Amino acid sequence: MALPKPHLTEVPDSGLSLVCEVQPDELALGPDDGRVQGELSLSVEIAKAGTGLSVTGVLTGSFLRQCVRCLTEYEDVVSLPFAVEYRHEESPARGRPKSPGAEARDLPELEDEVYLFDGERLELAEMLREQVILTTPMQPLCHEDCQGLCPVCGQNLNERQCGCPGEGLESPFAVLKAKAGKQKRV
Repeated sequence: MALPKPHLTEVPDSGLSLVCEVQPDELALGPDDGRVQGELSLSVEIAKAGTGLSVTGVLTGSFLRQCVRCLTEYEDVVSLPFAVEYRHEESPARGRPKSPGAEARDLPELEDEVYLFDGERLELAEMLREQVILTTPMQPLCHEDCQGLCPVCGQNLNERQCGCPGEGLESPFAVLKAKAGKQKRV
């Protein structure tokens, strides 16, 4: 099933619940955002909130990531909860002035999770894409105590120890450390 695009008239006063599968290409994720394994599952609740809509839900799925320490690929099963608000484009949002002469300091604090829509259908793809990108780890690790690669021979230290001399390695800062030691003695 394709990503739903509910019409505003389809959202009753009591709200609308949707459960569906989302294809990765529907979110237009880039290669740095992680490769999706299979489909993503979406469970969403849409409720009327004044002139806009309140959208809450969970996007779950499996991503294939590369560990920054040992460079192995691993499967990362994620559950991304979200709670956002959609407002009509003419409504003030995201720090836009209420009128041409309004000052930014006169505006109340607005939530970061506000999206604008101008049509009659609710587009969820951009919001879901942003949620995935925002929760993508900057330094993905296969597990918290990953030992990484040996700097001498490149052996994955999670698989086995390599036997390379670890203590004898010269640090790039060894020269500075030696100079600092000589200055203290003088």
